[in-house]
Amino acid sequence: MHTTAKLTRNRYAIALYAAWAIAWCLPSYAEVAFTGLDETQETNARILLPLSSATCETNQWRVERLFRDADDDLREALQALGFYRIELEKNLTWTEDCWLAEFTVTPGEPVRYRIVDVRIGGVELVDADLPQVVKRNQPVAGAILNHGDYERFKSAILQHLSNQGYFEAMFVRKEVVVEPETLSADLFLYLESGPRYRFGEVNFTGGILSSELLQAYTDIEQGEPYDSVQISELYESLNGSGYFKSVSIRTDPLDESTKTAPVMVSLKPGARRNYSIGAGFSTDTGPQGRLGYINRRRNDRGHQLEARLFASKTDSEITTVYRWPILNPRTDWASIVGGAQHRSTDTSESDTFKLGYLRTKSLSKNWLWARSVEASHENYIIGEQDESSNLVIFGVGLESAIGREISRSTSGRRINLAIRGASDYLASDTSFLQFRATAKWLWSLNDTTRMMVRGRFGTTIKDELNELPVSVRFFAGGDRSVRGYDFESLGPVDSNGDVTGGSQLLEASIEFDRVITGNWSVAAFADTGSAFNNEQPDFSSGIGLGIRWYSPVGPVRIDFAHPLDDPDRDFRLHITLGPDL
Repeated sequence: MHTTAKLTRNRYAIALYAAWAIAWCLPSYAEVAFTGLDETQETNARILLPLSSATCETNQWRVERLFRDADDDLREALQALGFYRIELEKNLTWTEDCWLAEFTVTPGEPVRYRIVDVRIGGVELVDADLPQVVKRNQPVAGAILNHGDYERFKSAILQHLSNQGYFEAMFVRKEVVVEPETLSADLFLYLESGPRYRFGEVNFTGGILSSELLQAYTDIEQGEPYDSVQISELYESLNGSGYFKSVSIRTDPLDESTKTAPVMVSLKPGARRNYSIGAGFSTDTGPQGRLGYINRRRNDRGHQLEARLFASKTDSEITTVYRWPILNPRTDWASIVGGAQHRSTDTSESDTFKLGYLRTKSLSKNWLWARSVEASHENYIIGEQDESSNLVIFGVGLESAIGREISRSTSGRRINLAIRGASDYLASDTSFLQFRATAKWLWSLNDTTRMMVRGRFGTTIKDELNELPVSVRFFAGGDRSVRGYDFESLGPVDSNGDVTGGSQLLEASIEFDRVITGNWSVAAFADTGSAFNNEQPDFSSGIGLGIRWYSPVGPVRIDFAHPLDDPDRDFRLHITLGPDL
């Protein structure tokens, strides 16, 4: 006990000594006190007052000189805010270790604009947005003079005109006449826009992609009026293409003789080949492993080759995709997709081989349209059926995602809509038409609480469901379906009680989660759903609580769900990884 107490005292003394040494080494700052100023005035005064940055270690002669010059500094700081009639009292006090400077300031009444005369002219000036820019920032008669706002007003006009190609725009008169005696100011601002420049030739770094493909990334045409928005769009398109490590765009030097701005695009190629490996886990599928390979530039026409391998307890799949841009590489792509999948669950077992053609087109920033045709051969076992199926499936779909992040999303949505079908007149064993819709919305109720709503719907037009392979049927239950129930355990059953899947699907879920600390939150949820045929749905529901950890690689969810329609089970554990949307 004696030794422990001695060690504790020694550590305490060392800590005090270290704290004293650090404090002694750090510079101490003297106090500069203001009376009579509001927050904005005091902030500006401290910024423009060199005395504010002096310390107790500053030489006395320098402190006294800065204190003497503080009158002019304070007047300049307050005049910038429109106060020209200030009254000032000050006092400098020295102590044994430091000093104190006190300023008592009476700002007086502010100067206000009396005349505001703004004129913008130019032979070629045609800009529908400029009046809004001027109106939004222009001082008005009767407003308090603020030199900072005045400078920002001038800069906003020049920046807007520069963005529109008026590179020679200049103020032929820029004057603020202040009369402190009458507390008034007159503003005179006359601008000549000069000519509007036009786009010159667009040049790209060669040797990476063909010039035809690169030109397709922009709508800029030589001779068109300059617009910085098109430069930004070109940068975003190239930077998001995945082909380049870096993108840089210059529009100088300007050609003053022809009034054109050349567009010089400097590109550095990204890695041509990329390999990836990943792992995951969910209660439904168990441990998961992923391998990936992509060649982003197989040739100068931008063709790409990708191969993916996925393996888990329930699914093993290999997929190869060859894709290339069509017409507009920013929005329009085509792909040939081939692959094989083995699937084994408690409900069914299947082996599927696919080869298809996919065409995707971006309709807007947030919507993607897809058309596809896919030939598949599937061997499957479900219930008492041991069959094979050949289908040629035609499909169209829409997809949208907003707010998808690897960390905790605060708001967003994800929507998938798809129609697909096959006909026995077009090389298929049977005919069907199917519609699928999946949606998820996420809202923040406050800084710590979110609400998530999820829904899934599917319907199939087909007289005999048993003629369709497993991949076309609907099942419910599991981690991302109705929690509290086993994976794909909900659906119509045969005479032996084996789940055979349904032609219809309805699911809904609501969840609330609340941050408790750092990257941890707790959740409460309720799920319900049914896979069924043409009869009335028999909904199964589950409720539960969960824990969320927003890890560096994405959210980890641990849910304890109680199945309300299964009295023999208390709860089921669900563990999933992946983004919220």
